[in-house]
Amino acid sequence: MGTLPGIALTCVIALVCGFLGALGSVSVLQGQLEGPQGASGLPGPPGEAGPAGTDGGNGIDGTDGTEGNNGRRGARGPRGRPGADASAAPDAPVDLGTGNCAGQSVQVVVDATVRDNGTIALQRQSICITG
Repeated sequence: MGTLPGIALTCVIALVCGFLGALGSVSVLQGQLEGPQGASGLPGPPGEAGPAGTDGGNGIDGTDGTEGNNGRRGARGPRGRPGADASAAPDAPVDLGTGNCAGQSVQVVVDATVRDNGTIALQRQSICITG
């Protein structure tokens, strides 16, 4: 049997016998259902080690900080002038209440009630707006 008849036979057995029939037909016809193995994309085992590298040469000697190698250290500079005195921080408004409002106090409508005679009664409340 080729690949197409093997798949067709597996489908027919699966329809007739259900899940166990499909499992059995796949296990029996496994060789006919498999195709050629493709490239896996996984790296192969490492190769043999190459020859060892050569040792490096000696570097150039560094300077030791004496007068002949780096130059002398300069004289200390003049002392700087003292800084200016700090100014007082401005008072930040901290009271957000309505009695001692640090910003602008305004009245806002918070409730409205319609009376029997057709008039509207508004309930107002003061709030503080700071900027």
